[in-house]
Amino acid sequence: MPSIKSEKGIAWLIYASWRTSPSFCPALKSNVFFTLKGWNHLIRPGGMTKRTPGDLYRRLKVLRFAKNIIEKSTTIQGMKIKNGINYFVLESMEEIIDKGLAEFVKIRVIIYKDKAENYKFLSVMPKKTK
Repeated sequence: MPSIKSEKGIAWLIYASWRTSPSFCPALKSNVFFTLKGWNHLIRPGGMTKRTPGDLYRRLKVLRFAKNIIEKSTTIQGMKIKNGINYFVLESMEEIIDKGLAEFVKIRVIIYKDKAENYKFLSVMPKKTK
């Protein structure tokens, strides 16, 4: 299994390339921006809180699907308002190959709308299916 450090390096290269231009999301009918806030939340939610190594590794492994999910989603799967900020959920089933085994995993992407009405990526995570 690759180290978290190497996965983080690969994930940063992918994420940094996405920061150069927004992705259009049909579900939101708007562009979604990839910002440092999204990257920092992915790595350290809530500022100084650390994710467990297992959680961080799982999120970094599915990050590569986030942009495609945003660009292909036509339906918002969930919405929540917290402290006056709108959060939106997009989900997709994707095939993941890990340790030589292929399996379908539900991947959840979280986007928020800032005070300037811009949509921004916040997080991505694999979700267990029942």
